Amino acid sequence: MKRHACPIVFASVLAIALPAAAYAADVTVDINKITPGGIGEKLGTATISEKSGGGLQIKVDMIGVTPGEHGFHVHTSGDCAAQTKDGKAQAGLAAGPHYDPASSKSHKGPTGRGHKGDLPFLTATDKGINVVVSAPHLSLADVRGRTLMVHEGGDNYTDHPENGGGKARIACGVVPKG
Repeated sequence: MKRHACPIVFASVLAIALPAAAYAADVTVDINKITPGGIGEKLGTATISEKSGGGLQIKVDMIGVTPGEHGFHVHTSGDCAAQTKDGKAQAGLAAGPHYDPASSKSHKGPTGRGHKGDLPFLTATDKGINVVVSAPHLSLADVRGRTLMVHEGGDNYTDHPENGGGKARIACGVVPKG
């Protein structure tokens, strides 16, 4: 007599396996120093994880960053190269502006209704940066093929001064597309 797998057991196994498969594996991004001269040495990594309730968690581990607050954002383009603006080379300009798919053109911070690329600022000590930040409004699909950017100064999450006070771009990493 030929036996068949019980459809109820198969459906139960499938129901358990599918949600686990829906969550992608962590994505690790190398973060490099950037200057007007180009991309420099590796300063650390950012590990991006999808949270089970939605959103992202980003673990940032870096050294070689000046102690203090640093703006942290998702920028639109997957390129950390320097570009020229107004006749002057600028670090990481190829990364484009903050990720803003709704065209809000407003800098409201990680929980506001402005740029979707606004992330919580990072605080460096004399030992570097070792922190986990949450981005509840982003998915892994949102950040793939874009850049994670660290700015020289802190971030006041306003549009004035320009960049909300984030100042120059000092470190950058490209999130792999897939």
